[in-house]
Amino acid sequence: MRHRHRTLGEHVARALTFAGLLYIAVLAYVVPVALLEQPTELDLTIPDGPSALSRSLDHPGWGPSLAAQFPACADMASWTHSRVPRTVIVVDRERVVERIPFDEAYDRATSSSAADDVWIVGACP
Repeated sequence: MRHRHRTLGEHVARALTFAGLLYIAVLAYVVPVALLEQPTELDLTIPDGPSALSRSLDHPGWGPSLAAQFPACADMASWTHSRVPRTVIVVDRERVVERIPFDEAYDRATSSSAADDVWIVGACP
């Protein structure tokens, strides 16, 4: 007996039928398991210490007092020049404000030690 060649439509129909049956078999297992599963206990306790929001708001920023103290400088966030500023205004962990070269400020801000960390808040031409 000679087999006839199947058309493209017959191949697609067979493939879709197999995929549909597989999909139904998976759903027949997954849906009952998901519906019968008991919800896990949620830990609703609040951790001690300051929240992430208060820690992020605690970082120093450029303000009117710094603008008056360093009139030739601007907020680092609004620095629009195409080159890196020569000097920057930084604030360290003890809230000491100083004007230092950009390279030194970058090295201190990205060093592995947290002891010498600074926040770069202003840029000076």
